[in-house]
Amino acid sequence: MTSKITPANILLPARMNLVTDAFANLDIAVLSFPFVQVVADFCHDIKQVLYRGNNREVRWPYRQLNNALLACASTLTYGFEFHSFDEESQLSLYQALAVGTPENPLKTPTPQQIHALVRIWAQEWTKQYRDKGKTDEVNSVCDRFLERIAVMPPDWKWQRIKPETLVRDINAEKGLGFQAIPSLLATMLHGKKCIIRSGKTEQEIQWRKVQGGGSSKVGLYLVSKPFKANYTDKNGKEREGYFAYRLDFNVETQAGRLNNNGNLEPWIFLHLSCQRYPHEPLLDGNYGRDFSVLMGMNKARLSDYEVDSTLVRLVIENNGKETENLWRLQLPELLASFKARALEQPENILNNPATLGNLNNSTNWGDRDEYYLIHVEGYRYEHEKRRRGHSIKTGFSFLERGDIIARVLEPLNGVLIPDNPMQSDIPTPSRQKVPLAMRDYEFISRPRKGREFYQRIVADTICRALQGQPMHIFLIYRKQDTYEVVYQKLRDVFLLNENEDFPAHITFSKILIDNAKLLEKFNTNGFRPKDGSKFDEQIREQHQKKRELWRSFFKQLAIPLINFETNPHCLAIIEIGRIKTKGVLPQQNIKGAIREACVREGINSQMIQTVTAKSNDTEDDEDKSPSYSKPVKGRVMNAVLDGTLRQIGALYGLPSQVYGSAKIPKEIAQDLDVIAFYRHKTTQYQGDVHYALAVRLRATGAVDVLLPDANDWIPYTQAGIAVGKIFAEARRDRQENKKRLQSKIKLNGTQLVQFVARVLTKHLDRPTIVLIEAEGWRNGRGEDNDGKIWPQLQNENLLAKHNVLDFCHVPGNSCEYKRDNKQLQNLLAVIRIRTGKETPQYITNREAWNEDCPARDFQHLSGFYDKSAPELLHYFSVGRLPKTQKAQDEMPIPELYKLGFQEDKYGANIPFKHQQMVEIVPFFVHPDFQTEEALKALCRVPYYLRCSPAWSMGNIILPYPMHLGQELIEDHLCILGVNL
Repeated sequence: MTSKITPANILLPARMNLVTDAFANLDIAVLSFPFVQVVADFCHDIKQVLYRGNNREVRWPYRQLNNALLACASTLTYGFEFHSFDEESQLSLYQALAVGTPENPLKTPTPQQIHALVRIWAQEWTKQYRDKGKTDEVNSVCDRFLERIAVMPPDWKWQRIKPETLVRDINAEKGLGFQAIPSLLATMLHGKKCIIRSGKTEQEIQWRKVQGGGSSKVGLYLVSKPFKANYTDKNGKEREGYFAYRLDFNVETQAGRLNNNGNLEPWIFLHLSCQRYPHEPLLDGNYGRDFSVLMGMNKARLSDYEVDSTLVRLVIENNGKETENLWRLQLPELLASFKARALEQPENILNNPATLGNLNNSTNWGDRDEYYLIHVEGYRYEHEKRRRGHSIKTGFSFLERGDIIARVLEPLNGVLIPDNPMQSDIPTPSRQKVPLAMRDYEFISRPRKGREFYQRIVADTICRALQGQPMHIFLIYRKQDTYEVVYQKLRDVFLLNENEDFPAHITFSKILIDNAKLLEKFNTNGFRPKDGSKFDEQIREQHQKKRELWRSFFKQLAIPLINFETNPHCLAIIEIGRIKTKGVLPQQNIKGAIREACVREGINSQMIQTVTAKSNDTEDDEDKSPSYSKPVKGRVMNAVLDGTLRQIGALYGLPSQVYGSAKIPKEIAQDLDVIAFYRHKTTQYQGDVHYALAVRLRATGAVDVLLPDANDWIPYTQAGIAVGKIFAEARRDRQENKKRLQSKIKLNGTQLVQFVARVLTKHLDRPTIVLIEAEGWRNGRGEDNDGKIWPQLQNENLLAKHNVLDFCHVPGNSCEYKRDNKQLQNLLAVIRIRTGKETPQYITNREAWNEDCPARDFQHLSGFYDKSAPELLHYFSVGRLPKTQKAQDEMPIPELYKLGFQEDKYGANIPFKHQQMVEIVPFFVHPDFQTEEALKALCRVPYYLRCSPAWSMGNIILPYPMHLGQELIEDHLCILGVNL
């Protein structure tokens, strides 16, 4: 086979049509949780008697109940998960799900069995409140609650639902099909075998259901039986490890793609991934990230319950407690109250994964439980008295992905019908035709004649991004090695030769950190996370002290060096030691305190970990210059590029040239704005943030930001300080138990959509394309249940409303804007973006899954369009092969299976990664752009903008202005104590 394979512009998506009639003989059953009102009343009453005048909430531990149910009933698809919100009662409704096929029949615990467990769970829940506060009142509330729970509703029973009903209308039964259909497909393949062939080698895959995954965080997915891979690494060392194929079925819909009943026609996405199991004792996990374990029962945990071979996902806590790791949510205690067989001790699973999981597929396992620890990047294991990561690398080649999907489709013939290949768009600009605004640092810094020309490009780029403002760069360091490498990389950014100075508008200053206390981690004073408020208070005090110490440092050594007459943009590149150190908790990280100090002094910042030189083995080390590894230099360069380019929103060329390449008419391209909304949401345990902003990229390259509570755009170079101050004030007010400013970083649905409506109707002064993600913005209501966001973005609404902006539900707007509205004459289109698992996996070079054809990653950014929904253009963008994955494009690697071997290359030693697809859908399109070619031109704008000058590894996922918004928020989350 030739060593050069140029991928044809063919893209076959791993999405399938459903055959409705194929589900007629399958079973779906749901069981509602009948005690929602009883539980809500108890939460309200116990709060009143125990926490009078306190904002503390009482929430029912449904996750604990569900974990215990699944640990006893592997025949359930999931426990009592959120189902819908009842507007009348203002209560969240919950229901359990079970599915069955002729080969794997429906087996549900009876309501009587489940009621017995619910009563025990309720008794365990109330124990934490008894004998507290006013004992008589509290105990009375608990007793009334248990009395009501003890009464089983007479009509409580499993409800059967016809699967074909969900296929015909995917939103029927409150969208139950999004979990039930993938679970049915997984159940249809449970226990089935398929054969894949790598050269002369045959490999049998037997599938097994797993609870706790699927199309959302609940449902079923499939894993194969474990495989053992052996290989010799590049250093000649023998490596071995275990992995399994993981297969997820996801139900997705497409705006405008309707069936004969006028309902959305569902796609089934097949998503293949590599699930790795450790077989050596775990020494290091990822702090703050719990351990996932798959548990298989070969004997019923409760004697009167049915059991099957489904694996159940359970969780071991990893939260910094000094004691042993524990099963999450006191699961063993609840199982003991159920009188159920106990789970294995977590420490035994972590220390003996090889003996507690049937990794070698033994037929003599008997009726013992199986436990499989799931490997996550960052785990380290004991190997010959040393630490090492997992020996098996991630992902699969396109060849293996394609062959496995082809084999899966065989037993599902008549159930799933594969989609056709997508049609390719015009070639993306390449070689000399690539606009400078689509170039990255790697191209600019390439050795060539005429270096002075590219020096001017770099200098002009930064000057243009700063809108003529000078720049003062501080290099604040502790170790000389750090200074040497960072300083050299700074010079490399400007393409400076040995004796050349920085450009005239750049001032450089170095400052030595001569006080070791500045870099000391927060002192916990002996407190640990388990100490709750005492630990939190200690961290707060340490944060404040560290912040003020750094502010004093800046005022003494940095501020006096600034020429305030020129008002420069100040960037401090700061050495902060090592972020991850054994025995140091994430909460002790000083990064947030330093960044807040910078923000309060009006200085932008870029943190960098200490640089260490490579060790030399010769005796005359002192006569040699220190050398630094390629990863170290790469890490430093990435940080320096981020600070000097991304933090000012720079592009090497004019965006207007990109728009011209996209075939936007010249008179519009020269004046076109692209505005992108970015929304960031974290959980309560990750900062409790729900924030958004808008980023505007002008045709001239100027970048501005509009914040939700502001009336005017500000330059991107000023936005970091502004966002940092908002986050700092929110942190302060949270510590003081106030809520006045907390709403600035925790916006509700109404505030978010008001922001969008205000930008679209009041802040467009030039021809504009607006970009917004579907995820998050389209939700009918937020968690707070106090307002809708923008339901028009939902697939079921977008086609019918594609020529209006529906803000009828928005206070202050309350109308539906038509295309001829004069307020919106500058709005060329709104473009909805979807990424992640909402777009399918794919394979290149094949027109059918069973075609025998080599497949390679795209060497260039590639565009495709899809005519499945002819009334709405769906455009898809796929990035080029990432630079970090260059090895997977060298023969014979693209043809390797995970267990394959050829020419000293082993599939298990290759970390296969492929770019994901990005979906681009325009709506509310200006009449001048409603032809097919004009619509494609609109789509090419965000597609071509998937480039960043500071990122040379490949293509960024989000278009550049949206990417800038994402990075801007993530830069400052550390101020809130969020450690990404």
